[in-house]
Amino acid sequence: MNEYQNIFTRVQVTGPAEEGIELPKGIWERQGTPFFSYWLGKIGDAQVGPFYLGTFGLLSLAFGLTAFEIIGFNMWASVNWNPIEFVRQLFWLALEPPAAEHGLSIPPLNEGGWWLLAG
Repeated sequence: MNEYQNIFTRVQVTGPAEEGIELPKGIWERQGTPFFSYWLGKIGDAQVGPFYLGTFGLLSLAFGLTAFEIIGFNMWASVNWNPIEFVRQLFWLALEPPAAEHGLSIPPLNEGGWWLLAG
């Protein structure tokens, strides 16, 4: 039975939890027990989990968090660690790239080196 469903459809389909494709044997397994979220079901698939990240998934999360911290701390330091100024100037703060005078060499951290590390 075919039905047209979109974001405004009020019907949420729930069934048995989908475990995903079969994984090859290894040291990593899926973590967590799948559950269903009513509010996620309002906009799409309501199932949350199980999660499988693997080695590259964990590395991407670690490096992404590191880049987020580098950018955030540099933006916060540019307003002298003042949280009020940070919120006020948030849309104008930036982590600037190195100047052209450095060429292809690695610049000092305070002259664009943090930009290279975050990227």
